[in-house]
Amino acid sequence: MRNFTDRFITFLFQDVKSEKETKDLAVLLRIMCCIFSVYYLIIGIVIASMQHYILGLLMIGAIALTIGCFILTYDDHTLLSMVLLNTVNIVFATLPALYLGFNLEFHIMIFINILLVYFKKTRRMFHKRIYAFSLMIFLMCLTELCSAFPYYVLPKEGYRLFFQIANIFVFSCLLLTTAYAYCNKFNQAEEKLRRINDNLERMANIDTLTGLSNRRHMNEHLAKLVFEYNRSGKTFTMAIGDIDFFKKVNDTYGHDTGDHVLSTAADIFRNFMKDKGRVARWGGEEFLFAFENMTMDKAYDKLDELRRTIENTPMDFKDYHFHISMTYGMEEYNSRLGIEATINRADAKLYKGKQSGRNQVVK
Repeated sequence: MRNFTDRFITFLFQDVKSEKETKDLAVLLRIMCCIFSVYYLIIGIVIASMQHYILGLLMIGAIALTIGCFILTYDDHTLLSMVLLNTVNIVFATLPALYLGFNLEFHIMIFINILLVYFKKTRRMFHKRIYAFSLMIFLMCLTELCSAFPYYVLPKEGYRLFFQIANIFVFSCLLLTTAYAYCNKFNQAEEKLRRINDNLERMANIDTLTGLSNRRHMNEHLAKLVFEYNRSGKTFTMAIGDIDFFKKVNDTYGHDTGDHVLSTAADIFRNFMKDKGRVARWGGEEFLFAFENMTMDKAYDKLDELRRTIENTPMDFKDYHFHISMTYGMEEYNSRLGIEATINRADAKLYKGKQSGRNQVVK
C-alpha cells in the first residue's frame, strides 16, 4: 500500500515537459481533479439514492470530464485543463443548486474558480478581474433564480445536512490545497529572490579571481573593527603584502600563470587567516591582512610564518616550476592615526621592504 501511495504521489507531482507550462499549476489542477472526482462520485451516488437518477448520472458523468482535465495536464495543456475544470465546476455546482436548493451550499465551489484563475501566471490581470466579477454576477443571478425555481422534491433533513457538511468539507479541502499552492509558490519566489540577492551581494563583496574579500568589503570589515576598538579597546594589526617580481612572472610565464599564482596564494592566505582575522585582495598583486585581537609583535610572528609558507610553496603550473616570495609591511591600529593613515604606514613599510631586499616582514 505504501509503495502504491509513493508511486501515486510521484506520478501526481511529475514535472511538465514543455517550458511554456508550469509545474505548480499542473500539480494544483491534478490534486483538484482528484478531490472533485471523489466528490462527484459520492454526491452522485447520494443523489441517485434520493431517486433523482438523471441528476445523479450527470454528477457521475462529471467524473469523466474531470479525468479528462487530469490527463490534459500530462499532455502540456494546463491552460485547457484549467478552462475545462472551471467549466465543469460551474455547471455541476449550478445544476444541484437549481434542482435541490441554493441553501445546500453547492454554489460555494464556484469561488474556487477565482483562486484558480489568479494562480495562473499571466500578464492579463484585467481579464482575471472581469472573470471574477462575472462569477460574482452569476452567483447573484443564481441566488434569485433558485428562490423562484420550483423544486421537485426537497431533500429530507438528513440529506440536507449531509450535502451541507459535504460541500463545506470539500470546499475547505480545495481552499486549503489552493492556499498551500499559493504559499509554496510564494516561498519558492522568495527563496529564488534571496539566492539572487546573495549572489549579487557576493559579486559585490568578493574578488572573482581569488575568492577573497575585495577592497570594498574589507573597508566595511575594517569599519567594524574600528567600532569594536573604540567600544571595548580590542586592538588589531593590519599588514599589506605584495608578491615580489610579479610582473616578471606574467612576462615570463604568461598571465594565466600569474592568475594561477594569485589564486594559489589566496587559498594559502584564506586557510592561514582562519581564527586570526581576514584577508582581502587590495589591488593587483597586493593583499591586505587584518589580524584581530593581536598586537603588532604577535601579528609579526604570524605574518613571518606566512611569509615562509609562501616562499616554500611550489607554484607549479603546466610545465612551469617555480617559487615566489612576498614582502609585507605592517602597522598596529590606533585611534590617533585612523584607519587610512594606519594603512598608509603599513604601505610605506612595504615599500621600504621592497627597497631593502624583498621577502621580509617590516614592522
